Amino acid sequence: MINHMETLSKMTFWLILTALIMPMGACTVFNVRYRSWDRNIERDADGVAVFALPYTLGDGDTALLLVHGFGDSPQVWSELAPELAERGYTVRAMRLPGWGEPPAVKRALRRKEWFEAIEAEVRALRKTHPEVVVLAHSMGGALTAWLAVNDRLEADALVLYAPMFDIANDRSPVLSTRQWFEVGDRILPRRMLVESLFPDHARVNPPRPRTLRDPFVPNHIYRLLYQTMDDLREPGAWVNFPVQLVLPGEDRVVRSDAAEAWFKALQAPAKTLHIEEPAGHVLPMDLHFSREADRIHLWIQKQGINNPGSTP
Repeated sequence: MINHMETLSKMTFWLILTALIMPMGACTVFNVRYRSWDRNIERDADGVAVFALPYTLGDGDTALLLVHGFGDSPQVWSELAPELAERGYTVRAMRLPGWGEPPAVKRALRRKEWFEAIEAEVRALRKTHPEVVVLAHSMGGALTAWLAVNDRLEADALVLYAPMFDIANDRSPVLSTRQWFEVGDRILPRRMLVESLFPDHARVNPPRPRTLRDPFVPNHIYRLLYQTMDDLREPGAWVNFPVQLVLPGEDRVVRSDAAEAWFKALQAPAKTLHIEEPAGHVLPMDLHFSREADRIHLWIQKQGINNPGSTP
């Protein structure tokens, strides 16, 4: 009995020691890797990575607001945005707060800053454009969907590309991604810098252009993502504008079935589902840019949204 108790005590000691040492070791490794990555990043006077700066193209009457996803930046739209501008739209690719910024900024982030940034971009476009359509990818899709179902997205239509309604388990060893999140949420410091080690998911051949990513985030950012995804599980959501959902043929980053289930239950004036079979998760880079711009243009016209500067 005594030996058994001693064994249990030793096991408990080593489990506690491991739980304390592993986060400290991982924190050191990630900090070193961040400093190495950051040395190659050009930043503007405000500390924002130059590749992550927002931009505006075109001068059409109808505005398109493009919202990027987790780890990405406005650069993810760099191929599709010019195609959309050529079809007569004003195209605004925004940057979500925190992305491309130093860790100190990210550590202070709250969800409301993401929501408020999207709302502010829409309001600014509304001042100069009679109609605004939002195109959003992955995490950006989850954020804009949250705003939409909470009646806070002043848009005329919404296009969601592989929105993050749940994380896929394809690249998660042993445990599900949610279980890994729950473990990490308990043992890792909230302010600890964590590197996303997974590359973005591409399927097209020949390979598409690569995204310029900001893979380092404090641990608490993952909690903000799961809060948003959990909020979107509420059934019976409705919006007062048309919605198009675009999913890849295979997605190893987020669960397409979760997005499709949400979309099926969604109440909206018009809904369109399109599955791009050859594509992977990063649809803004995996799609055939010219064909996608044509499809978006025709869909917007079908919704009765005018675009006098567009070409037929």
